[in-house]
Amino acid sequence: MAMPGQDEETLARLKVVCWREAYPGLLPQPLLDMLDARREEAGWHDALGRGIAWIVEQSGAPVGFGHMEGAEVTTLYVRKEDHGQGVGAALLSHLFDEIACLGRREAFLWVLEKNLKARGFYERMGGRLVARRPVGFPRYPHIMEVRYDFVLD
Repeated sequence: MAMPGQDEETLARLKVVCWREAYPGLLPQPLLDMLDARREEAGWHDALGRGIAWIVEQSGAPVGFGHMEGAEVTTLYVRKEDHGQGVGAALLSHLFDEIACLGRREAFLWVLEKNLKARGFYERMGGRLVARRPVGFPRYPHIMEVRYDFVLD
C-alpha cells in the first residue's frame, strides 16, 4: 500500500511515465508535454488522503499503480513494458477486493473512450459499459470517457 508522506513522488513519476506511454494520439500532445512530476506530487498527497493506492514493484522497481476511493477505481496504470504479464489484472483484482471489504457489491471506473486497448482489458475483466461523458479538459471538450461497472463476487 502506498503511504501518505512517503510515496507521492513515486506515484507522480510513475503517472507521468505511464501517461506519456499510453496516451500519444489519444490525448493532445500539449497535455502530455506539460506533465510535471513535481506538480503531480501535490495531487497524490490529496488523493492518498481521500483513498487508498498500491504500487506494484518487480525486481525492486515500480511498474504499476492503482488508486480507489469508495467504489471507484480512480487510477490504474502499468508501464508499457510490463503489459501482458498479469500485473494489471492482479492490481485491478486487488482493488476490487479492497472495495468489497468496504461492503460494496459493485465497483466502477472511467476510461478514455478512444483507449480501445484499456477498454478491451476492462471488458475481459468483466466490466459493463454504462455511461459516456466529456473528460473535463476545458480546452478539449470533445475528449470523452466511458464508464464501466463491475459486479464484485
